[in-house]
Amino acid sequence: MNTGFDGKGVVVTGAAQGVGLGAAEAFLERGARVALVDLNETGVKTEADRLSDAGSIAKGIGCDVTDEDSVAAMVAEAIKELGKVDVLINNAGAITMGACVDLTEAEWDLNMDVNAKGVFLGTRAILPHMLERESGSIVNTASEAGKMGMPLVSHYCAAKHAVIGFTRAVAREVAPTVRVNAVCPGTVETPMMERNYEAETRLTGASREEIQKVLLDEIPMGRFQQPRDIAKVMMFLSSDAASEMTGQAVNVTGGKVQS
Repeated sequence: MNTGFDGKGVVVTGAAQGVGLGAAEAFLERGARVALVDLNETGVKTEADRLSDAGSIAKGIGCDVTDEDSVAAMVAEAIKELGKVDVLINNAGAITMGACVDLTEAEWDLNMDVNAKGVFLGTRAILPHMLERESGSIVNTASEAGKMGMPLVSHYCAAKHAVIGFTRAVAREVAPTVRVNAVCPGTVETPMMERNYEAETRLTGASREEIQKVLLDEIPMGRFQQPRDIAKVMMFLSSDAASEMTGQAVNVTGGKVQS
């Protein structure tokens, strides 16, 4: 199975930490040239410098994925730095928690803008480059929340369902030249998940340990996912090994979601 990425150009958004950083590191280890992209420009450039010091070709780029001008500038810089972009990982994400009756319009807009609009803008900006080259793979980070309803995150669920629908539609538009897939992580141990524990504790009074037990009881594999678990599936979907896969939303949930 060929999952090598020697010399290929890869862009990963939301790469200053968590799943995005894990994906960037994984692609770099396989020989890719990687642009790490994040709203946290200082953080992402620090990580890119660290990875470059270890001998990898990594470039940190600041970008607001909700702003079309910022995204267009990021894509232009990535192409300039990498020479070409073979793979785009639309991974930048945001989440807040609250009962639907208490959600503010600002919370709804934040979740939809970062999680759904960001995927749209990144995809729209890179497609002309990939279509012209008649080659490319896009992997969008959805979520188990894009496959099922979950309390206290109705706005996040709506955004991630949108990512899956968008993925399936665009995959049909650009096939067979460009492949477009999504990965649906479960409960991944990241800084975002730690913030979720704190938010749920405030909302429900349950302790971190109680919340974790409920989550673990729903996972057949009996463990939370790690960023590298998601990165491995992202690499597979981006590789020639997945050449017959497009429009798919692949679960990485330890068996929690099976459809």
